[in-house]
Amino acid sequence: MITLVSFLLAACSHVPIATMVKLRNFDLLKTDPGGLRIAVRYPDDIRIPEDGARMHLAVKAKSDGSMLLEERVEFEEIASRADKAELSAELKAGTRISIFRIPERNTPFFKGFQKYMRDKSEAERDALEGTMSISVSACLTSGTVPDKVLVSTFLKSSELGSFVPLLRDVDLAEVISDGTGPEQPDLQPCKPERTRTEVN
Repeated sequence: MITLVSFLLAACSHVPIATMVKLRNFDLLKTDPGGLRIAVRYPDDIRIPEDGARMHLAVKAKSDGSMLLEERVEFEEIASRADKAELSAELKAGTRISIFRIPERNTPFFKGFQKYMRDKSEAERDALEGTMSISVSACLTSGTVPDKVLVSTFLKSSELGSFVPLLRDVDLAEVISDGTGPEQPDLQPCKPERTRTEVN
């Protein structure tokens, strides 16, 4: 499972400084879920299966770490010609790029999270820790797991206007490490793919 973006970004040492500056314009509590896009560049010998991308929204109390709200929202992969053209310069030999959005059926969960946080006073929000993370499951098309599985991730929203890089060529084993050392990614053989949703 690949953690792509943290709402707080405090522990995400791989995020480029230029991106962190641009993310000042990104407000999770106000952004239009319809304009939110996540893109992943990864080796051509792995795939992200259908329903393999998910958003995890959580709110904890800073005082004791107790969980106050938790939602998991599935993303869907789209075959967007416009978005792929925008990311064409990021495509490298031996890699592919997948782009995901929040499907309409799941926008109520996202909007509910936004309203939950917006309805609180500034003092109440200061006492909370809110996080947004995106996780992606992957499967293997070849017979063996590569020594390194390098992934890059990108975020786009209505405020940002274009894709900004979050991670660049980070080894999957490093990303999923629990702090005790790198772990070998558990990649299973892929099942047959289905047709992706195509948008302009």
